[in-house]
Amino acid sequence: MAKDKARSIPEIRADLARNRGQVTDALGDLITEVNPKNVAKRGVENAKSFAATEFEAVKSQVKDERGWRTDRLMVIGGAVLGVVVFVVTINAISHARHRSLGDKARKAIMAIGE
Repeated sequence: MAKDKARSIPEIRADLARNRGQVTDALGDLITEVNPKNVAKRGVENAKSFAATEFEAVKSQVKDERGWRTDRLMVIGGAVLGVVVFVVTINAISHARHRSLGDKARKAIMAIGE
């Protein structure tokens, strides 16, 4: 690392000033990068991009260049209908059980009172 010519004091000071400026710029960039608002903004942008990509991927499954794929839409509709019927059935069974338990409790209370 020996140089033929030794650096002068003004050259050393100029190098130090340049290096100080580079460190200041890098630190400013780092502060901007880790600012919570900027991190949140990047997170929202990434989430929007991910959602748009996934939406397009799902859309391509049910719509192609010729239009909607009715075969796949019918499968999806059938699955949704199945879930709805299941939920309604479970709800009806639950309400019937609660009503029958209420009737039994009423009869038991009436029997005690007689």
